[in-house]
Amino acid sequence: MPFPPGVPTVLVTYTAANPAGGQPAQGTVEFTPVAPAIVLPDRGIVFSGRGVYTLDEQGRLIDTDGTLGVPLLPCDIPGANPAEWVWQVTVNLVGAGPRRFCISLSTTQTEVDLGDVDQVAPSRAFYVTVPGPRGEQGPSGPQGPQGPPATDAETPAGTLEKIADHAAATDPHGDRSWASDQFYPLAQGNDLLARIVALEGAAPASTQTVTGSRSDGTALANLLTALAAVGVIADDTIE
Repeated sequence: MPFPPGVPTVLVTYTAANPAGGQPAQGTVEFTPVAPAIVLPDRGIVFSGRGVYTLDEQGRLIDTDGTLGVPLLPCDIPGANPAEWVWQVTVNLVGAGPRRFCISLSTTQTEVDLGDVDQVAPSRAFYVTVPGPRGEQGPSGPQGPQGPPATDAETPAGTLEKIADHAAATDPHGDRSWASDQFYPLAQGNDLLARIVALEGAAPASTQTVTGSRSDGTALANLLTALAAVGVIADDTIE
């Protein structure tokens, strides 16, 4: 039964061949609308169901009356419900597994070839919301009351003041005194020997020569003099 007069259709054609040998393919093509029913309220018609069509001896898609191609409803008929939907196509050829994909047909098309038509993602197989034009901005109402001031709000000046106070504190976290007992202070420079001498309260000793005889005690007297010279003993210890 043909479509009623005035209902737009798109003629879908298809030709398939076997990749091994090139002979015309045999099989069927099934068309199923993803919407359970397409309603045309202005015509009082409800379209539902699916259609399965075969290939002729030359591998061409034919209608039930033997004519080339199958007429299908476009997916964007004005006034239809749903307003937009897609066709699911199942190609089942002899020697190959079923191949399924979706296509979208438009009222602007008169004839399409399944080999050329763009396949669409299955996510398009749903009702599509089309946003309308943006309306004019409404009148602005009276301004609301002033809200309470923010609590614990920090200002750049306050932040800098807190940083300065922290840096000037003696030891806010107790880590400075701990570090002083653990590490060699950088302020003393890199002369570790000078630091050790400073901590001992003594100056580096210079080489001293001790002369005299042990037998008459002059060597001992010279040793005491040398020790006094380097500050190890006091001069009054020498008699």
